[in-house]
Amino acid sequence: MEQNKFLYSDGKEVFVTQSTLQTKKKLYRLKGITDFGLSVLKLNRIPGLVVFIIGAVIAANGYLYFIPASFFEFLSIPTAYSQSNVLIPIGISIAVIGLALMLLIRKRYAVRIETAEGQKDAVVSKRKEYVYQILSAMRRGKTSAASRR
Repeated sequence: MEQNKFLYSDGKEVFVTQSTLQTKKKLYRLKGITDFGLSVLKLNRIPGLVVFIIGAVIAANGYLYFIPASFFEFLSIPTAYSQSNVLIPIGISIAVIGLALMLLIRKRYAVRIETAEGQKDAVVSKRKEYVYQILSAMRRGKTSAASRR
């Protein structure tokens, strides 16, 4: 039996040989992979948006008082916290945290493979170059497998 040559390894969880792609969780044979490529995963900014809206509502309540003080008493929050000199800075702080959450989320990239079982994101990373290195090694493995036939 022929020894497989390593084409790529990140040293931890991804190994590409002439015939396999091994991730932390699974081993894929390159023969079984019908198609592969780069996939850009959608960003989930909803948590940051929700935090921003909550902060904006709290700050707006400091100006407009549309939430009655009795509501704060119902929640067992002292009425001193329902005054504008407290609500406005707290609301603005929470809104800034939500805005930072939305802006600091980075794109994620994946090695998307297609097998008989369907499409899968085999490796996901925030670094595009890392994914390109894996894809390049997979291409070399596929071409070397084709030339060995």
